[in-house]
Amino acid sequence: MDSGQLNSLLKRLCKTLWEAQVSNPITYVTQLSYLLLLKMLEEMDAEHEDAGNDKHKTLFTEVSTASWGKVDFQPLRWSVLTSNPDNAKMLATLRDTLPKLAEHPLLSQGARAIFNGAAVVIPDGATLRKLTDALSPVALLAEDSDIKGDLFEMLASDLGGQKTSAQFRTPRHLIRVIVSMVDPKIGQTCCDPAVGTGGFIIAAYEHILLSNTSPEFIREIDSPYGGKVKRGVGDKLKRAQWDFLQTGALHGFDGDPDILRMAAMNAVLHGFDHSPIVRRDSICGGEDRWDEVQFDILLENPPFSGARSDAKPSLRIEKGDKYVLFLAHAQRSLRTGGRTGIIFPNGILFGDTSSHIEVKKRLLDKFDLQAVVILPKGMFEPYTPNPTCFFIFENTGKPTESVWFYRVEGDGSTLTKARKFGPQYRNDFPDLFAKWPARVEEPGRAWRVPAQAIRDNNYNMTLSGLGLIEPDKTEHEAPEEILERVAEKQERVLELIEEMRALLLEDAGNGAV
Repeated sequence: MDSGQLNSLLKRLCKTLWEAQVSNPITYVTQLSYLLLLKMLEEMDAEHEDAGNDKHKTLFTEVSTASWGKVDFQPLRWSVLTSNPDNAKMLATLRDTLPKLAEHPLLSQGARAIFNGAAVVIPDGATLRKLTDALSPVALLAEDSDIKGDLFEMLASDLGGQKTSAQFRTPRHLIRVIVSMVDPKIGQTCCDPAVGTGGFIIAAYEHILLSNTSPEFIREIDSPYGGKVKRGVGDKLKRAQWDFLQTGALHGFDGDPDILRMAAMNAVLHGFDHSPIVRRDSICGGEDRWDEVQFDILLENPPFSGARSDAKPSLRIEKGDKYVLFLAHAQRSLRTGGRTGIIFPNGILFGDTSSHIEVKKRLLDKFDLQAVVILPKGMFEPYTPNPTCFFIFENTGKPTESVWFYRVEGDGSTLTKARKFGPQYRNDFPDLFAKWPARVEEPGRAWRVPAQAIRDNNYNMTLSGLGLIEPDKTEHEAPEEILERVAEKQERVLELIEEMRALLLEDAGNGAV
């Protein structure tokens, strides 16, 4: 099957679930993940058998589990499951046995993560039969892993265009830009603490493979997002390096179990399924062992909205907007010499609450803030109209001397809800790449700003606030941005009230009149 046929198949499967009243896109992508992996597991078994691999142990046999004792997984073998003529019994078998795969000793860590807490919500046997009939003729394992992975990633990240998915929907071409600028290397540990569907760790994996591939093995494939992308096989990697890339290099954290399953499935389809993809809250609640771990590379698009007052003590900020807390998390979790690329709503640029000021002060005093890239409005359409930017900084332990600002006005697309890509649309990313290594300046587009100028400006990092562009040349703020600014001011007023109340109580305790 070519990419178009695979894409058509995935959409047809989604439509089947939609017509069966499984209307939540997150749910139907999760249900498809279960079926896709089951089908591939049987194909893996057959591949080992055809190769005469006597050491291979089939998954589909009776094994001991911690929670359920002995479990016979033979009924889950795709050919056995689908040969049952009774639709209701087939569905009952799937519902009863599938969650138990989370404790199968022969499954990889990534595969177990997909089945952990799994619940089959396909409403009836007839719907399941339609899905299995559509999948059965397809040899999924034989399909190109790059195409297969890209299409699933696109399916998982789109999620029906819901605005609620903006927190984990990051444009894949933007991800590639950030990963290329941060440039993760073999031997480094990489983490996305708000992993979503896994876009950043997939891109980091592909970037490392490409960087370690001989020219004759590099190929170009069509991207579902327009244009072509280069892919490599990592033939230059030594065995120890390959093992590390598969098992210890890439980490992903997320608090939503369904989203985490999609990240795990994404990793499986892209060829690595032993990396730690863990359900946890990176910024709030109690501390755990991962809070003591630092990484060489952090890549992330944290949630844009919402505030928390239960931040982890290690962040050294009691409360604040989620994206502010994730910036504090990056500062704590980045190893000396490590580098991060992190996306923010533009509120981070002008925010002047105590939490905003604190994290920006830390950033300039203890890290090298290398770049602030202002992205065009519409970058996250149709999920959110919020204007965005991204930071790249390194943990040097020394103050920032100057910050390179770059303004992107086009990304090679229409920047509308109905996103279309093409060479006819303005694309500033090639120019960004060209200027980035030497931090080249250009009037109206790229500037070097002394860090002290930002401090003197009360940490306001907007282009107009720093005097880099004329205020009358800026676009009108979106309503969402105006509301965010009002909310920031309101939070600051409440903080001042609390400070005044504390002072009054202190005076009263000291006998003041």
